[in-house]
Amino acid sequence: MVRPLLAMLVLAGAARAANAQSVEPVPAQSVEPAPAIAVDPSTPAEEPIEASRVPVRKRDASMGRIFRGPFASSRLFAMPIADVVGAYVMSLSGDGSLLKEPGLLTSAGALAVGFGDIAQLEYRHTSAISIDAVHAPVPAVGVQIKIPIPDHSWIPAFGIAFRLGVPRDEQFGGTTVTETVTDLYIVGRLRFDTWPWLRLHGGTRISSAKIALSGAQSFDAEPRTMALPTAGYEISMNPTAKIVGEIALAPQFRWVPGSAEDPTIDYGLLGRLGLRWAVIPSLIIDGSIGYQLEVATMAPGDGLDAVVQWDIRLGAEVFVPWGALACRAAGVFCD
Repeated sequence: MVRPLLAMLVLAGAARAANAQSVEPVPAQSVEPAPAIAVDPSTPAEEPIEASRVPVRKRDASMGRIFRGPFASSRLFAMPIADVVGAYVMSLSGDGSLLKEPGLLTSAGALAVGFGDIAQLEYRHTSAISIDAVHAPVPAVGVQIKIPIPDHSWIPAFGIAFRLGVPRDEQFGGTTVTETVTDLYIVGRLRFDTWPWLRLHGGTRISSAKIALSGAQSFDAEPRTMALPTAGYEISMNPTAKIVGEIALAPQFRWVPGSAEDPTIDYGLLGRLGLRWAVIPSLIIDGSIGYQLEVATMAPGDGLDAVVQWDIRLGAEVFVPWGALACRAAGVFCD
């Protein structure tokens, strides 16, 4: 009995002594941080839209990033402004009257191609009033230039637009009426840091208008030069929608079909108010209502209820970033 007890005591003492020895802590293994994933600051998905004035032109840019813009319209409705669509961008726009009366359905369109960040080449319809008192735009080709001066709050930006008129023919019995309008716009724009939601536009349209008759009746006179003031505004309601308004004088052609009197060219007043909504950055939809007034009498020509005097129009503008698309597809025109 004694020997087993002694053996147990010896084992217990040895175990206690072993536990009493200082055990050096095992040094913790240093864990190296995982290597950071290199991120290209110019990755299209991370680059802010405001990083440039034109859509990003990189070979690896996604279609979504390309069509995020930024894009900027170069007009109100008919009035050009002191901005251009931008380099490597093409703009296609059009609108049409929603009036259903026979002979009163009119449409207008525009094609603009950015030439650098200061100019654009364009084909569009310029504003005029035909002899049947309908706001029927006249086709024109031209160029629009933004004056390259620094853009600051309370300091106007300036632009110039020249539109060479293309003759438009109208048939009245056996007589063909040819109307032509050539314009030179000088416009300015004001923005305000204190009211960032407001932009004011104004300027002068110097117009050379001409009307000629051929066929059953003939008439050909020298063009009439007219100075036509124009003004407008933009009020941003949210990042994608704004209220747009403009008012301007426009050439008004006058002639009574079959009459022996010669045609004349007078002043007409056109006003328009509407909403502009960017459905996506590259697609803008316009809805507007316009009113036509005869300046000669300062009263509606056929009364306030005349359908000719009221004009409801729906339009759209599509931006095509052809430079960015060409870069992505073929590696040309890249930044």
